[in-house]
Amino acid sequence: MIHPKIYVLYLGEDDPSKNTSLKMVRKGLALRIHPRSIRGQPLVLNPYAKKYVGPWLRNHIGKHGLLVIDASWKKFSPKKTRVKGKHYKLPPLLPGNPINYAKPCILSSIEAVAATLYITGYRETYEKLLGLYKWMNTFHTLNQELLEAYSKTKNEEELLKTIQEYWGTKPPC
Repeated sequence: MIHPKIYVLYLGEDDPSKNTSLKMVRKGLALRIHPRSIRGQPLVLNPYAKKYVGPWLRNHIGKHGLLVIDASWKKFSPKKTRVKGKHYKLPPLLPGNPINYAKPCILSSIEAVAATLYITGYRETYEKLLGLYKWMNTFHTLNQELLEAYSKTKNEEELLKTIQEYWGTKPPC
């Protein structure tokens, strides 16, 4: 099975010992990078992006990688997303982490990466991320139906319809 490259841009705004993206780095599942060392056009997870992540982006992630910007939600702003790459946001999901449990769209870095991997078909890597925290199983349980539905869409139009079916005409993110 092919494992996509996962990059972490860590902004150091929280306790490193509790940081989910740094744990991915410590476990060898991601690589920490500096903004100037970004090469190519990785898919950048950006909650301010206009377009949603969908399964049609699998090849792009396979070729260029996936980049998560790790910053505190309390301090996050569009300014912090000015990095090289193709910017996409996740469709609405519920966090399973104890800090933002069930608050739509406020995912931890590991949840955002895991969701992207599931939606784009990198299930083996998704499973590895689930094993890093007990609460990742809660994330999976809360979102299993949504992740499966999002992963079966064929294009952005279908994804938008799926989002509307679950979240109504004004999705939370």
